[in-house]
Amino acid sequence: MSKAGIPLSSHESCQRGIETRDHRHHSDHQVQFYVEDASFLDSLSRSIGTALGGGDSAVVIATRTHLDGLTGRLRARGLETQRAVETGRYIPLDSRPTLSKFMLEGWPDAARFAEVVGGVIETAKSAAEGDDPRVFAFQEMGALLWAEGTSGSALQLEQHWNDLGEKHSFFLRCAYAMQTFDREEHDEAFLKICAEHSTVIPAEKYGALIGKRQRLRNITRLQQKAGTLKLSHEELEMRVKERTKELQQENLQILEQAGMVEMANQGLRELSAHLLQVQDEERRRIARDLHDNTAQSLALLSMNLSALKTEATEWYPDLAEGLSENLGIVKQISTELRALSYFLHPPLLDEVGLESALRWYVDGFGQRSSIKINLELHGKLERLSRNLETAIFRVVQECLTNIHLHSESPTATIRLSQFPGKISLEITDEGKGIAPEKLSKLASSGLPGLGLRSMRERIKDFQGDIEIISQETGTQIKVIVPLAAAAS
Repeated sequence: MSKAGIPLSSHESCQRGIETRDHRHHSDHQVQFYVEDASFLDSLSRSIGTALGGGDSAVVIATRTHLDGLTGRLRARGLETQRAVETGRYIPLDSRPTLSKFMLEGWPDAARFAEVVGGVIETAKSAAEGDDPRVFAFQEMGALLWAEGTSGSALQLEQHWNDLGEKHSFFLRCAYAMQTFDREEHDEAFLKICAEHSTVIPAEKYGALIGKRQRLRNITRLQQKAGTLKLSHEELEMRVKERTKELQQENLQILEQAGMVEMANQGLRELSAHLLQVQDEERRRIARDLHDNTAQSLALLSMNLSALKTEATEWYPDLAEGLSENLGIVKQISTELRALSYFLHPPLLDEVGLESALRWYVDGFGQRSSIKINLELHGKLERLSRNLETAIFRVVQECLTNIHLHSESPTATIRLSQFPGKISLEITDEGKGIAPEKLSKLASSGLPGLGLRSMRERIKDFQGDIEIISQETGTQIKVIVPLAAAAS
């Protein structure tokens, strides 16, 4: 067979089923494309049956499924395939093992191919009958390589068959399933495979056309369909471009809306932080007023009642007893008022700092709640900004309140550490923990619960992070605040 083929830009080899290779040698190389296995096997069985019935030999290198289907069809035509196999006129070979005999590193080796396949062709030719022995060969090893995605190997195998045809006389038909060429990127390789064959047989529907007029009519119809598809493709591209432009505009609108939402959220965060600061300032003012004014008035009232009691004890015992009772009430009110003032805003927080304020609060809370609280202060804690010290104190206050009301933990551990560039706070209990579904809801942005919103807003105002880890054995809250953001 000649290696001369048509130019790859031409489609005649795939549309007309005519010769595209030189016929100066005694071999012919056909390719048949098929859609249905049954129609393909019927056609192949007719060709092989004709060859065997005329005394020629046949070599079939096909998949096991196709070999079995072909054998059944040949027997149905009355051919004794076993007798033909025994005499060497019919050589059926499984394509996969045969292919493995001459493949080298994923490519068909020319020397091994000539030795393996050329030997089979010579064996079949020597068994043929008559003065002019002929061999009909069929192979779909190229189809196996193509189906595996190695189109280069499939094309090279077809070229090896052409080279073999230069040395041996035989008629060869190859076969490929049309559905394996279903992508646009297959076009170039498809044309190259067609160009390596002297004759191209289209799929069943077009191969069955009889007569030049019918074929020309069908070609004209295919040309009309191609034109329609081209227009449809152009229209589809235009619609895709228009839709892409619409989506881009919608995306811009979404981005703008997202920016507006983010600005609104930022405004809400700033407002929330401002409200918390106002709240803390108001607590500080009320606590100071209670301590400086109301507490002082109560202290003066207590002194006056004590003096009256002393004078009335000698002359008016009953009055002295009443004054003593009222004096006790005033002292109780004074104690409760002082505690209320400290709860609103402990003066130690402003006067001495966070460390002393936490020690005072933890001792008092432990006595009131009967919870054993372990306060661990790691490293030397330097004074922070007033707002940051207030925020950390409020987080500790809120967490201990939650432990007392919800956790039922007998113990709590508070770890406060100051590192270069950041401050870390961890609060851990050994209570019943938070249910996973409730913890998931608490993790949702903006969802209130257990005072978490106020804690988050306080920490976020300093660009810090807060994390909640809860299991059946207890809950841990971690807070990290960068000192650079806190200082700014």
